[in-house]
Amino acid sequence: MMSRNSEHYIVMTAIYNELTDHIYGDKETFRDVREIISSLADMPFEQVSPYVKRCVEQTLIHYGEIVTAYKPYLRNWRWERIPAITQSVLLMSYAHFYYVEKVDKKIVINVAVDLAKKYIDEKQAKFINAVLDGILQSK
Repeated sequence: MMSRNSEHYIVMTAIYNELTDHIYGDKETFRDVREIISSLADMPFEQVSPYVKRCVEQTLIHYGEIVTAYKPYLRNWRWERIPAITQSVLLMSYAHFYYVEKVDKKIVINVAVDLAKKYIDEKQAKFINAVLDGILQSK
């Protein structure tokens, strides 16, 4: 059984991998969730938590809608100019909050900031915090 931190890492990485395939590759559609997760998890797909499956799936299903929702909160930034790893954290956070499970926005922001501090940098963590603080209370 995976820890919740490991689950967050797998979701972030899965989304990041799909984004980079689209940004730097020539893929027009996202891969199947089973294929994406199976390539990252060290266990059979059937044993991967429902949270991981649902979060990756909902992020990819609602990708365009999520990106559109973020645009008003990016102050002087264009979505396309944000690093893919930061995009993946933002996408995952939005999907978690709105499509996967009802949790307090502080929890979602804390997870996102922790991931950013661990895998990106402090500046991006602050950016993610500010953007999520705005968007997660807007709906």
